[in-house]
Amino acid sequence: MNKEKIISVLSELHKISGFRVSLHSPDFDEIAAYPEDKLPFCAALHSASAEEYKLCRECDKSACKKALNSKSTLIYKCRHGLIEAISPLYNFGILTGFLMMGQIFPSMQRSDASETLIKCGLSDIDAKKITDAIPVIDENKINSYVNIMTICASYLTMSNSVTAPRPTVAKLTMRYITENYSKRISISDICTDVGYSKSTVLSAFKKEYSTTINSYLVALRLDHAKKLLTDESVTINEIALNCGFSDQSYFSKVFSAKYGITPTAYRKGERH
Repeated sequence: MNKEKIISVLSELHKISGFRVSLHSPDFDEIAAYPEDKLPFCAALHSASAEEYKLCRECDKSACKKALNSKSTLIYKCRHGLIEAISPLYNFGILTGFLMMGQIFPSMQRSDASETLIKCGLSDIDAKKITDAIPVIDENKINSYVNIMTICASYLTMSNSVTAPRPTVAKLTMRYITENYSKRISISDICTDVGYSKSTVLSAFKKEYSTTINSYLVALRLDHAKKLLTDESVTINEIALNCGFSDQSYFSKVFSAKYGITPTAYRKGERH
């Protein structure tokens, strides 16, 4: 990876558009950006609420999948109405990352964004200051800026500035489980997402992580459940559903089998 060249391209694109431009890995981890600091709105939102950060990541990853399916730059609105654009990068036909540009308002829509920050605990003054800093761009210009970003993405691809090996089947599986453990997922769901057969996915995961997918998934869910049990404002049934279990009864059965104590007793501090 030629990071100096990448930063140079991102910087020039920022000068033209005024947007923050970032480069992400195939797993959508940010690896370079200009300016380096995140948009104050996003930074404030994510630091105030872990759930908001999770939902924003899911929104961006959903956009990534759409861009991959179309193999072209995608313009979309995030959960809070900000416009973003994302373009997949390839190296000899292999996905090496994503170029992303944002976030802006298409028009004066700051009130809803301010309300979101206020709900996360910020004062009216701080919320207004942060949302006022979000660029507002004439919608007629957005396509022009995105066309320039697409050209930059093509340049990074053709110049081989960004190269990355494709994640293993096991790592793709692990990523899917980590992102979706709170949902009701099946082996079929995993295979569809990673693009490999059931036998390949099961054997690759067992070989790389020395455990089965089901064992890891249950352990991950139970670990998250233990953390939620410290919050007495959340009911046992809500914890069960939030951690991907079908119901409270099944959750209690699995929890007791693992830890030798019921979730209710664990919450009360009756721990071994």
